[in-house]
Amino acid sequence: MTFLQGREKRFRSPRELFRAALAAVFPTEKMQVPKRQTAFCYVDGPMHYLGQQIVKRMQDAGHPAVIIECYRPPERQRKLKAQGRSKAGPWESPHQFFEAVDIVHPSLGWGVSEAYWEALAACVRIVSEAYGVELVHGHNWRFRDSAHIEIRDWRLVRDRHRKRVLDGGEARRPSAAELCERFAEVLPAVAADQQRRK
Repeated sequence: MTFLQGREKRFRSPRELFRAALAAVFPTEKMQVPKRQTAFCYVDGPMHYLGQQIVKRMQDAGHPAVIIECYRPPERQRKLKAQGRSKAGPWESPHQFFEAVDIVHPSLGWGVSEAYWEALAACVRIVSEAYGVELVHGHNWRFRDSAHIEIRDWRLVRDRHRKRVLDGGEARRPSAAELCERFAEVLPAVAADQQRRK
């Protein structure tokens, strides 16, 4: 146990020993402490809310995290596909329907250790179970996208959107009413609680 070399200290509990080992392996960053996730947004659809819950869990575990993207305009999606940074074209990605988030380290972005992505994967599982929503994390995909988290049934929203909008005219981002409807569909208890608070 190399982190104990030269230390005379005895640990009172396994938890104390574990914390000392973690501190030795992952020293605290020398940076401004990022703002903690305390307020939650209910208007950008259920995935944005779930993403905020994941960020909160990451921060509680000692990992700075931030949502960098929930809605992605189709023009940006087209550019990312052309650059080879995405497999999906415009209106083929869950980001165009507010059904995915990208969560990264606030100052290091994607340049973090494997342990960071594993912690994010654990937080995704915790939030998924806590809210009863199936989430998919891009960390284990062949086309690895560790920052990406999406609602498993996002294609239902895409198909509903195509039926409502794309077949009848010009493509557009989901409206506030559509996002509210989807929020109530995916997170009915949270939506009902939010309605009671209004």
